[in-house]
Amino acid sequence: MIQVENLTKTFDQFTAVKDITFQVNTGEIFAFLGPNGAGKTTTIKMLTTLLRPTSGHIHLDGFDPWVKQREARQRFGIVFQDPSLDSEQTACENMELHGILYHIPHKVRHERIEQLLKLFELWERRNDYVKTFSGGMKRRLEIARGFLHTPKIL
Repeated sequence: MIQVENLTKTFDQFTAVKDITFQVNTGEIFAFLGPNGAGKTTTIKMLTTLLRPTSGHIHLDGFDPWVKQREARQRFGIVFQDPSLDSEQTACENMELHGILYHIPHKVRHERIEQLLKLFELWERRNDYVKTFSGGMKRRLEIARGFLHTPKIL
């Protein structure tokens, strides 16, 4: 699904990402961890076509993301470090709003919401307010929401 080979990004004399190579297979969930300044955000920006690499290659689902930028961005589900859930909404409402913002058709959106909430063991709590969730449940909901617009995950 994601293939990164010898990826490098420099800004003038500063090297933010130096010669990284990794692969993420279809169906895998990939966590990108490291200390501040390690190049995580820069790498994500290159993967999502917000920054052009200085050198190296990226292949997403077999294609070059710079040739098909819109398709590349649609294949990413990203969960950010800081939570962005609305605690005054239910789990379903949070998912629904995200699906609407990504222009996911109604029928597809509802099928995917059910699939993801079941996958992340939140289906039984779908109508509960997020403010009643434990920290782990909120994190799982963030992850589920991040994959709502990426049909290849399931």
